[in-house]
Amino acid sequence: MTARTRFSLAIFIVLIVVGAAFFWFKHSYIGPIPKYLQGMGGDFTLQSADGPVSLKDFRGKVVLLYFGYTNCPDICPTTLSNWADAFNQLSKDEASHVRGLFVSVDPKRDTPKKLKEYTAYFDPKIIGVTGTHEELLKVASSFHSTFSIEDGGKGDNYTVEHMSFVYVIDPQGKVRDMLSHESTPEAIDKSIRNALKVKEVSNGTGGNV
Repeated sequence: MTARTRFSLAIFIVLIVVGAAFFWFKHSYIGPIPKYLQGMGGDFTLQSADGPVSLKDFRGKVVLLYFGYTNCPDICPTTLSNWADAFNQLSKDEASHVRGLFVSVDPKRDTPKKLKEYTAYFDPKIIGVTGTHEELLKVASSFHSTFSIEDGGKGDNYTVEHMSFVYVIDPQGKVRDMLSHESTPEAIDKSIRNALKVKEVSNGTGGNV
C-alpha cells in the first residue's frame, strides 16, 4: 500500500467517523428546557373512568396534555383530531411511548364515563380525566393555564373559556414544549420525537427545575 493510498484511506475513515458523530448528535441531542417552561407543571392526580390517574404513571413516556371540555364546539375536537393523526404517523415503537391526557375543566357535565367515550372516538391512547373545580384550578395553575365557566355553570348550555396550549411532557415528567392547538400533526410529531430523546429517571419528581 502506497503512502498516497494510506493517506486517502485515513481521510476516508475520518470522514466516516465525523459523519457518524454528526448523525448521532443530530438525532440524539436535545437542548435545555427553555426558561419560560422551567418551573411549569408537576405531578397531579385526577379521575378517569378507570380510576385515579397521576402524571407520574406515565414516566418513560411522552405525554401530550390539554385542558378543555367535551362540549367545546371546535378547538378541542380539532386538537384531539390532530393528536390522533400525529399518533398514526409515528412508528409502532414511538407510538407505544406516547399518551394523551385530556383534562376536562367542566366537571359538572363531563363525567369520567363521558370523557372515556369522548376520547375513545379520537384515539385509545388519549385518556380523559377531571376532578373537582378546586383540583382543576390547582392543576391548571401549575401549568400557567386558566379557565372560567360562564355564569358559574348555571343551566346546561354554558360555555367554558380556556387556554388552548398543548403541553408536551417528556419521559422525566418535565414540560419540554408548548404547542398551539392548531399545530399540524407533523409539528406535533417533531416535538414528540424531540421529547422521546429524554431518558427516564427513576427518581424524577415530575416538575421542572
